[in-house]
Amino acid sequence: MRRTAGAAAGIALIGLAVAGCGGANQQATATTTTSAPKAVLPSPNTIALCGGVPDADIAQQTGLTDLRPEAANPMSCTWQSGDDAEAVVFHWFRGSSLTERRTQVTTGKPADVRVAGQAGLEWQDPATCELAVAFGDTDFIDWTVHRAAGAQPCRGLDQLATATLKQAGQGS
Repeated sequence: MRRTAGAAAGIALIGLAVAGCGGANQQATATTTTSAPKAVLPSPNTIALCGGVPDADIAQQTGLTDLRPEAANPMSCTWQSGDDAEAVVFHWFRGSSLTERRTQVTTGKPADVRVAGQAGLEWQDPATCELAVAFGDTDFIDWTVHRAAGAQPCRGLDQLATATLKQAGQGS
């Protein structure tokens, strides 16, 4: 009798396990849903390190030949002169719009510009120039130059921004 009771209990457990598997499959099928596709942001690999612009091109475009790399990460890079009086900075702002940026900069009054077919903003004072250009729908890139006063602070920034956009497959 013990064997019969044990066998019956074992068969009952196997039956429950099989029923549980069948129920799980039926439930998974019943709860499958679809959702609308989400907006795709540019990936961190879309823009090469430091805007994809080699150090030699930065020196050539800006005329600042005494620059050395100081900091570099996928979102921001800085080059400074030997005496730290001059610098070039690149930033990739993800999830921020040009509209938001317009109210954040205090270097002069922003001017609307177009770079490589993309909307942009430019600010300048006698020693600093900043150029922010739309990158996709939700980001922008930003190039800034700090130089000795009176030395054309915006020289070459549009070429640097154009090079970054083209390298990333955006812009005309």
